[in-house]
Amino acid sequence: MDMIPAFPLSIIAFPGETIKLHIFESRYRQMFGEIEERNTTFALIPYYENRKTTVGTEMKLIRIIEKYDDGKLDIEVEAIAPLEVHKLLSKYPNRLYPGAEVSRLPWNDEMDRLSNPDLILAIHKLYSIMNISNVNIKDSSAFRTHQLAHKVGFNLDQELEFVKISTEEDRQTYMLNHLMRLLPIAEEMKTLRKRAEMNGHIQNLKPPF
Repeated sequence: MDMIPAFPLSIIAFPGETIKLHIFESRYRQMFGEIEERNTTFALIPYYENRKTTVGTEMKLIRIIEKYDDGKLDIEVEAIAPLEVHKLLSKYPNRLYPGAEVSRLPWNDEMDRLSNPDLILAIHKLYSIMNISNVNIKDSSAFRTHQLAHKVGFNLDQELEFVKISTEEDRQTYMLNHLMRLLPIAEEMKTLRKRAEMNGHIQNLKPPF
């Protein structure tokens, strides 16, 4: 178990994901200044009002995009590994920013090549139903579930569960099962939307006989 700087934020980060952040509070400017100087990592801990989470993500600072005259920062960070959060402290020892007692959880990125085509097909079906065309989906050999885990309709509980799944094969199964449940619902919503749009319009329907 380790004590590392903590950044509570209302997002969940999956290993391999990169995020750009604007840092304006003085305590977090101090934190990222020390992280840059010492080349250390920090814990991004999902924080939602009235909800305690026991999972987070270890993050590393990739670069400081811009330093403003008033001390604010634009930064880019990358998620490394999931964390079990044992304790979140309002202040890291002798610092202004929070800290957390954490231990690292396993994360394996080796995927099942036979499952990826089915998973990618299901994602394409969902995006076709939802009329989504601006999401880049990598080919079967390069696709990993974390790349689209924020874009397949997971709710908060599902994202928190997903980040705790240690193997890519199990994450593939989890995501595919979710999509198989979601696709019929999405189809029904598409039909409902079409019916709502037809309200008051003259319908050109062909009788069956």
